[in-house]
Amino acid sequence: MKKILAATIFILLTNTAAAENSPEVDEGIASIKKKTSDFNLETKFFIDKAAPEILLKYKNVSLDWINNDKNFFKLKVNKEIFSLMGTGLEWNVSLNAVDENFSVLPSVGVNIYARIRPRLDVYVQFSGLTLGSRGHFSDFESGLRYFPQKNFSISAGWRRTDFKLRRNDFDLNGVFAGVRYDF
Repeated sequence: MKKILAATIFILLTNTAAAENSPEVDEGIASIKKKTSDFNLETKFFIDKAAPEILLKYKNVSLDWINNDKNFFKLKVNKEIFSLMGTGLEWNVSLNAVDENFSVLPSVGVNIYARIRPRLDVYVQFSGLTLGSRGHFSDFESGLRYFPQKNFSISAGWRRTDFKLRRNDFDLNGVFAGVRYDF
């Protein structure tokens, strides 16, 4: 007992306890906690159609633009429900518009994503709203996202977007490939 007490006093007086972090450990922890900017840019190309998609995102707000004969715009706000080790669930609210007569429909949806490998995610996104005989909107996307580097990812999947309001409609479905950069 005297030896334990003497060792404790010695450690407290000399301040050489092993519990202190070395500078290398502090830098490692800081690099893990350091987050990239909240802004990212993503572009997708639909394989069957000549329809590029550009998605700009800042924090939890994103603006999506698809050009397929008509222009489709989607302004979306995401809210995280939970996230744990690369797996999570979000809900979203969005305004969806087609440029012909500028028809706008709101929608609500969910995003589910899961880390299946250290650098590979699988995800599913769905949003929609029906207005009965007046029209409807639905947007479904599923895919895989691979992260070869910290701020860069490559994705592939399938997407179906269906917008109909009165005589204004936008329909796009097919396989896509995309790239994303987080600033």
